[in-house]
Amino acid sequence: MNGARLSRKVHKWLSLAVGLQLLIWAASGFYMVAVRIDIIHGDMLVSNMATPVAVADADGATVAGLLQRYPDATGITLDSLAGEAVYRLDTPAGQRLVNAGNGESLPPLDEASALSVARYHYADSGEVTSVEYINRNPPSEIGALPLPVWRVNFDDRWGTSFYILPDSGRFATRRHTLWRIFDFLWMLHIMDYEERENVNNRLLQGVSVAALMFAASGTWLLLYSFRRPRRERPA
Repeated sequence: MNGARLSRKVHKWLSLAVGLQLLIWAASGFYMVAVRIDIIHGDMLVSNMATPVAVADADGATVAGLLQRYPDATGITLDSLAGEAVYRLDTPAGQRLVNAGNGESLPPLDEASALSVARYHYADSGEVTSVEYINRNPPSEIGALPLPVWRVNFDDRWGTSFYILPDSGRFATRRHTLWRIFDFLWMLHIMDYEERENVNNRLLQGVSVAALMFAASGTWLLLYSFRRPRRERPA
């Protein structure tokens, strides 16, 4: 079997093996460059993420007083909880909220408080459709976000969901339809069908090598077609 016939046969069988994945790479790559990354991140859905807290709003409790009251604290941050000044304390058991006015510890957010935080940060015009407290079997879209977490769903055109951490009161992340499509296409693109994070897995490596061989065999056939002498037609 000459080189051209061998390349043609290799090219044919490789096209059956990697053709679908090549199409997936092209389609998913197009989506990733066609939709702006700030839209994928849902930046247009969120507001009040960098609202400054006036020192006057937090003069009821001093850092020295907080360290005396909470000696296990390893870090203290003045922050905002739905527009209200609070301290967030880092402790070995996790973050805890403290009232910035009197230094009293605040309980984890209940449903009403989580809803208030979500509405405070929501920048669109949708209405809340449901509020869920998730403490097990989390959806894959939140990744390694610690549990428990509040999920607040909106009925806007984006299919928006906000995730709020009850212990720290932090707005953790947001998810919406375009992000979910991106996440699904990313899974197909990197061929990690479980964690959706490993861009160096064996399956992706193997298919990439096969795709390279597919391109090489096709290039050889193209060059061979140009080099092949033309047959003269009989008179």
